[in-house]
Amino acid sequence: MEPHHHKHRNPRSAEADELRQRWAHPVLSDGPTAETYRIAGYHDGLIGATRPDCDLLLPQFDSGLTWPDENNPQPDDPLWDGGVAGGITWDGTFWRDLGRYAASGPLFWSAYLKPGTAPGSGNGYWLNFGFGWAHLANDDPAQMLTGAAPRLGFDRAAGYWTLVIEVTLFVTQEVVVVWSGVKSGGNDPAGLYARSTGCDPTEALRVEAV
Repeated sequence: MEPHHHKHRNPRSAEADELRQRWAHPVLSDGPTAETYRIAGYHDGLIGATRPDCDLLLPQFDSGLTWPDENNPQPDDPLWDGGVAGGITWDGTFWRDLGRYAASGPLFWSAYLKPGTAPGSGNGYWLNFGFGWAHLANDDPAQMLTGAAPRLGFDRAAGYWTLVIEVTLFVTQEVVVVWSGVKSGGNDPAGLYARSTGCDPTEALRVEAV
């Protein structure tokens, strides 16, 4: 009887196959993750402030803007230097709050979910940054993805982490992407994100736990 010949697989090949499978179908747990993440080195104006392609963020002199009573500022009063009169300057931080917004699960953080934020002037649902401003739709966390929402999270369908910075245009209220990027792999959103779209051409941003 002739001996059976067993085909031995190269261990390196098996390892490569496993890596390819993980890349094609990432396996991510729900942790460990932090309650708060921040864009590393963020300061007001880092994103979208001086980029010619982001000039649309500024209110234009021919946009039909009118000035309300300057002695009674309201959250929707425009400012020529960016943002809205009642908004607060965003610090590049994202927060998680499943009590206020659970629709995207525990792997979702937003600039609007900082403890203490609430509807009304200066309470964190109107954010100023980089000559632009972002507004939580109708001051309602349940409508997180309806308005402009700076956010961080895991896209389970696509299998990667996403970082999105959006703004609300003056007058038209149109939502515009200032910067959006993705990161593959890892059990938490910390790491380097490569730009995918947006008016700001910055190639990459790094996110870190706070």
